[in-house]
Amino acid sequence: MNSYQKEKALLNKLLKASFWISLSQERKKESKSYLKKDFWELIACEYDELEESPFYKQMQEDIINEMEKRGALNKDFTFFDVGCGTGSYTIKIAPKVSYLYALDISPAMLEILNQKIQRNNLRNITLIEADWRKYHPSQNFDTVFVSMTPILRDLKEVSRLYKYANKFFIAVQWAGLRENLLYATIERTFFKRVIKEPQPGFFLLFNYFYTFGNPGDAKFYEGYFEKKSPVDRFWKKLKFRLESKGYKISAKKEQAILKFLEERVKDGIIENKTKVRIGALFIKKKEF
Repeated sequence: MNSYQKEKALLNKLLKASFWISLSQERKKESKSYLKKDFWELIACEYDELEESPFYKQMQEDIINEMEKRGALNKDFTFFDVGCGTGSYTIKIAPKVSYLYALDISPAMLEILNQKIQRNNLRNITLIEADWRKYHPSQNFDTVFVSMTPILRDLKEVSRLYKYANKFFIAVQWAGLRENLLYATIERTFFKRVIKEPQPGFFLLFNYFYTFGNPGDAKFYEGYFEKKSPVDRFWKKLKFRLESKGYKISAKKEQAILKFLEERVKDGIIENKTKVRIGALFIKKKEF
């Protein structure tokens, strides 16, 4: 086989949905820890703090504006927010649609969202506590929206989500950049290496839908997530992430890391930021 034939064979492979589905299945084990409710219960109390960062708020406002421009938000539409978390999108979108269904695996996340619903006197929202992978809606929705959840790493689940969208499917996902200097410093200092989590992320989604001839419109956002956390809360989350990567943390090593963190505390608070790139994919279904 000459070079031209090899390139043609590779291109034919890349243009098949089965290739991207297979790739996503190979990477499923990397998301295993984050598909359980434990992690989301752990970070529920500080989730809104992340979403209050200037970059996140600006990105969210723009994504909602883009949805409106494309016609995905309509007073006659039903809207399905999958992996809704504490509902920062939910609360802003509900007044713009007829009815909104918000699903999340974490009871703690949904409890915070429910408090927001009561404060804002919203009456067109149904909360669903469920693992999407085991949930089967009894209806379709005009717009299906899913943002920054490990569900998006599994294209079989993405395909199932897409089928429940009558008119629009919108996904927001990591897009190849997620760098936290503090995390990396801890890994190098105490484990002598940095394990990067390979995440095809947004490009996996785009390429998959491209094989069907309808990749939608893409928009990218780059900036910093800035967070401030008490040391104990920061360590619980960091320990979960490190163990999910495969690091073994002995009691001695844990004490050494905690001492390292204590030396960087200001008024009992650890400050850190993550440089990120995030992509939003807006798909209008062809039949609509």
